[in-house]
Amino acid sequence: MLRFLQNFSDPQPFTLRKLLSMIYPKLLLSLLTVGLLVPLTGMAQVVTPLDADPSRQSTIRTPPVARRGTAVTLPLFDDFAPQGEGLPNPQFWEPGGGTLVNNRFPVAPPSRGVVTFDGLSATGQPYGSSSAYNDTDTLTSQPIDLSGLSAANGVYLSFFWQSGSIVGPPKANTGSQPVRLELEMLDNTGLWQQVWVQLSTGARTNFQQQLIAVDQARYLHPAFQFRFRATGNLANTRDAWSLDYILLNRGRSATDNSFRDIATSAPLTSLLRRFAAMPVEQFNANAAGELNPNTFTTINNFDVGPAPTPIAWNGTLQVLPAGPRATFLTGNKSLSARQQQDVIAGDVRISPLPNTPAAKRVTHRIAIQTNETNPLTLSNDTISRVTELADFYAYDDGSAEATVSLPALSTGPASYLAYRFDLNRPDRVRSVRIYPSPTGVNRVITMNVWDQDPQTNLPTAEPKASQTFTIPANLPPGQAFVDIAFLQPVNVSGTFYVGYGQASLGFFIPFGIDLNSTVPEGYLLTNAANAWTVTSTTPAGAPLIRPVMAGSTVTAGTNPALAASISVYPNPSAGLVRVQGRYLRVAVLDAVGRVVWEQTDAQAGQSELDLRNLPSGVYIARFLLPQGQVVTKRLALN
Repeated sequence: MLRFLQNFSDPQPFTLRKLLSMIYPKLLLSLLTVGLLVPLTGMAQVVTPLDADPSRQSTIRTPPVARRGTAVTLPLFDDFAPQGEGLPNPQFWEPGGGTLVNNRFPVAPPSRGVVTFDGLSATGQPYGSSSAYNDTDTLTSQPIDLSGLSAANGVYLSFFWQSGSIVGPPKANTGSQPVRLELEMLDNTGLWQQVWVQLSTGARTNFQQQLIAVDQARYLHPAFQFRFRATGNLANTRDAWSLDYILLNRGRSATDNSFRDIATSAPLTSLLRRFAAMPVEQFNANAAGELNPNTFTTINNFDVGPAPTPIAWNGTLQVLPAGPRATFLTGNKSLSARQQQDVIAGDVRISPLPNTPAAKRVTHRIAIQTNETNPLTLSNDTISRVTELADFYAYDDGSAEATVSLPALSTGPASYLAYRFDLNRPDRVRSVRIYPSPTGVNRVITMNVWDQDPQTNLPTAEPKASQTFTIPANLPPGQAFVDIAFLQPVNVSGTFYVGYGQASLGFFIPFGIDLNSTVPEGYLLTNAANAWTVTSTTPAGAPLIRPVMAGSTVTAGTNPALAASISVYPNPSAGLVRVQGRYLRVAVLDAVGRVVWEQTDAQAGQSELDLRNLPSGVYIARFLLPQGQVVTKRLALN
């Protein structure tokens, strides 16, 4: 039983292969070795760790707080499931350590949500240069009152750890390039003492449990603390570690490795069969065909038995913010003791969405019922995901775990990357939204739209529309995507492709890639030497490239009454802009059509826009209305 929890995610080989093929198909590829070339049919892409994550500034949901005035009391438990992505809960952890609570970097975590030491700061910036190795992220507990306790009270700290991430393994630890995770405890003299260290072997590990006795008198004082410190490369997310299910409590023993808890684990797959998001008009044209017949998550049983545990579950979907909940899944079973990564799946087509023209955000979730009595573990019984049906297509979930780029050729014609999209009705491409990784240098690309060649079923030799765009050296704080708008919407029907091209100038132009999503087989293509090539049949993930569609939406320029439904004031403004009128989302574009500010989920539809970080100038505010129309407003900031 102890071996099970020490090697938590190590099921029988067949089970693991089957699980990875369902949940993490790209993990079966050798691309996840950092810097490795992904084999394509005739061309290769380079997948590398993130060296910055600008979107993190807008997704941090937990505000920093000062050090607690009173000590935490036992038990201290955090499996990082109660909160969304962002900073660790300040109720338990001191702010400022740079770690990220998330469910997209770990592989087969014990419970939904982990804390990742990814080598980037809390704002998603690197700590130093690529040649430097030193301390990166830390996770420090708030003070904990252990006064009056002794070794006889059985105080133990336990946690699960993983070396590496979905991006791949870390570099192996060496004397000159240390890569490690260590645990320190604060003694009664105010000194930090190392009590555990794990050196990287250069391999990504399964989650493993560690138990540490807190039985020395020097640690049993009123202001006890513990902290985890990661050491590795200062410039990117390669040397990552994750922790989960941290528990400090009394009355434990060295064999206290069983918990009455069943937890969700793997990210919930998309509501949609092919996409992560799509235009509402395209969805309505084939709603039954676009919904996912097999959306799923996985669950883990922490109880080592020997008796199985009876459980039940249900799945529901809801149009936000307050639509009725429709059930698409129910079930029950007896879950075997020690069962890991057991799949729970359902068909969301059972509960179809309302076929209305309004743009909508839909949440679907799976919840398990286990008769657990511990309130600390109830939050990990539910997992959910939000899907946008608005005006854009996306194969990605909006987050980047790594970057991808075309090979940097020194000579020859330009190279291209293209995505395939199959329409349910004719439409128009207004712009393409991309997620560039800032390089510190302005770099030029060409964004294109292609029809499909009926003879080859590949993009045509020549694009039907092109737009040259300069990716800025750096993006404004908190901005991850930029919009590249065409001079006029591009008519498309049937199958079309969007993508970018780069001149053969010998450098990389990296873009974000979502490693938790996949692209349909044959839908990602590259072009070198004037020949289109389909990528490998098992894609590594989904590059963050999103066509924004015009559809049959009406703009403010052609409908004065619609334009009057939204007003912004004061205009000019010093940065705080009030909005009168109902809308779903707003993005602010600069004079050349780049998105320089975009609302987060938490800000959607709010009546005030805080644009004080934008420099003075003239901008366009683009509002998406509830019925799918788009209203644009000219806005001056000074």
